[in-house]
Amino acid sequence: MFTMSTLPLFHMTSSRRPRGGGASAPRGRSRAYHHGDLRSALLASALEILQREGIEGLTLRAVARAAGVSQSAPYRHFADRRQLMAGVAAQGFRAMEQAMLAEMQRTPDAPRLGLKMVAVAYVKFGLANPALYRVMFGPEVANTEDLPELRETGRGVLGFVSEGIRRLQEAGLVGPGDPWLMAVTTWSTLHGLVMLTLDGQTHGVAPSLEALLDEATRIMMFGMAGRSSSA
Repeated sequence: MFTMSTLPLFHMTSSRRPRGGGASAPRGRSRAYHHGDLRSALLASALEILQREGIEGLTLRAVARAAGVSQSAPYRHFADRRQLMAGVAAQGFRAMEQAMLAEMQRTPDAPRLGLKMVAVAYVKFGLANPALYRVMFGPEVANTEDLPELRETGRGVLGFVSEGIRRLQEAGLVGPGDPWLMAVTTWSTLHGLVMLTLDGQTHGVAPSLEALLDEATRIMMFGMAGRSSSA
């Protein structure tokens, strides 16, 4: 299992309150939409379709049918499929941040919790929600200049990690550097691990996923250079 024995600890609370709930969709068939928040109902149906059929099945028409509304209803909130994908991705980032908080809370007896627990939560989330994860980091929504909600939620997760790194620096547990750039590098490492694992590329190259994550977090925290290295 994942351990924290070799890693410094830090305590973090989310810098913003997650909105819109998590990524989990109702099991079974969607209930027809009758009243309330149409956008939330459409996103809930989209998450269910994504889980059941993958990205290919995610269309505005399919979402309308699952939510029990007319085919034109989704266009009140989503101009096209890309806008729908952005809404789904934003839901995913909110759920990911909640997963990070929940993973850290698994050790309530510790006054501070480790960066490694954030890494564990990230990898677990990606592997447990492969279709959603691919939407979140897919090419359709890579450019967020016209997608402010997605830009905010995605940057919010990076900000969460960046703030944790900054606090570790203040405590003398992490070396100097731009916390934001260090957070992006950490994200890159973990993203690579998730994608390689999802695509089956890590099979047979390491004893276990836990071993890979242990090594990835060790390198993130301490690097590969020896103590006598001046580089």
